[in-house]
Amino acid sequence: MRALPLAVAAGVTGCDLVPLDADLPPVTPLPVESVRVAPFTPTPTLTPSAPATLAAAEATPLPAGTTIRFAGWGTSTEQEAMRQALAAFEQAQPEVDLDVRLDNTLAGEGMRTGLVDGIDADVVRVAADDVFDLTVAGNLAPLDDFVARDLEFDDLDPAVIETRPGPGGEVTALSIGAAYLGVFYNQAHLDQAGVEPPSSWEDAWSIAEFEFAARRLTLGDEDRMDRYGLAAVPWLTRAALADAAGLTGAEAFFVDDQTRSTMRSPVHARTLGRMANWRSRSQMELGIEERFATPFNGGRVALYVDASDFAPLVRPTISWGVAPLPAWTDGPPVTEGVELCVAVNSASADLEPAWRLAQFFLEPEAQRALARTDAAVPFRRSVLREPAFRDPNRLPVDRTAWSGAVAHDLQTPSNPGSKAWHVLTGAPIEAVRRGEVEPDAYLEQADDLITRQLEAHEWSLAKDVAGYRRPPSLGNVMLREFDERREQERRSGTAP
Repeated sequence: MRALPLAVAAGVTGCDLVPLDADLPPVTPLPVESVRVAPFTPTPTLTPSAPATLAAAEATPLPAGTTIRFAGWGTSTEQEAMRQALAAFEQAQPEVDLDVRLDNTLAGEGMRTGLVDGIDADVVRVAADDVFDLTVAGNLAPLDDFVARDLEFDDLDPAVIETRPGPGGEVTALSIGAAYLGVFYNQAHLDQAGVEPPSSWEDAWSIAEFEFAARRLTLGDEDRMDRYGLAAVPWLTRAALADAAGLTGAEAFFVDDQTRSTMRSPVHARTLGRMANWRSRSQMELGIEERFATPFNGGRVALYVDASDFAPLVRPTISWGVAPLPAWTDGPPVTEGVELCVAVNSASADLEPAWRLAQFFLEPEAQRALARTDAAVPFRRSVLREPAFRDPNRLPVDRTAWSGAVAHDLQTPSNPGSKAWHVLTGAPIEAVRRGEVEPDAYLEQADDLITRQLEAHEWSLAKDVAGYRRPPSLGNVMLREFDERREQERRSGTAP
């Protein structure tokens, strides 16, 4: 197995904006998680302690002396939104004591590890990518009965419970909002070039129109680019690959029963190759490895593709707007949402108050906190029409692209290979876009890595049942160690 040339620092500092052809150091292969698959076990049935007829609007105050522990992490904007939401809950439930821990050591693998080790919390923010794994490991409490009892969807988007299901479609996390990919644009640059941006997902740029605009917005001479037409976060490729294939869900990347990854396909290779040309040949794109506000704020790029929660990082003196992603096919384009998820710890001693706090993040006051801070596009439809979201005194004034994004959201994979899929379609794919790896070769190796994850769990949609369980992660091993271990098991007759 050849090593993939994975993430390497962008090297974009100060005015060093010319693409570099420097040799890159070798990197280690992506780890593969080693797990022991447990037999199917029944899924516990958790019954709400309150009467089933209780509606959310009629919820009675929780008993005096009730303590609910909340643990989460996030950017400064996300933390501020959570603080405002929690303060609103305290005002609604004055007899309840909230024990709040906002700690960025819980980001990444921190919360995953904390739940496995027994974190002292009832309600937690969990990474959207971890919902599947934490569900099958039994670390998150099933919420289906609570959802059926308390949630009214007249004003809520179905994405609240549909975007991050467990293996059997069970609900263990609420998606309270999402940050959607879009095109941030510098209005002054577009005015100078006579470029008119679209606002509707139904009438977006075609990919050809988008490329033409980006070239028109690029300024420079033979020796140096003074301004690039485009910069984009690496995971733009996820939505582009799905959209170019004319698909919006896991079917764009997996076979029907999800036993095998299908990243390698002619349409994916053509799309990835075309995106690589933006940087390696046409040089209309300034390459960045991660989210990076400086080029846009400094006027070095006219179009910047990032998620909507990038908005608080835009310099106040810049007149800017947001447009939908370009469409690769004849239909409306596909975006991607990164959900802000809250869940109930399955180890919580009392699920009823824990659920009441988790549910509160969908109430209007909590949703307004997301809207006011731009931490996420809220999932309560009425809030999208309120000044909390459409404040004419802050940019962008036209938020049509964000409010309509949920209808065009790419449903990202939810299976044992989804973590590897997210990694490989993030920063590592930049090696292709820098012109160092051929798209077809990269996608072939991505398929091998993701399929190994599925095989390690013996996964197929036949296991798409609520009783599917496996123990928590036993740690990561490198691919060669994984191969050696499987070969030893095969020879000894103990391989699964």
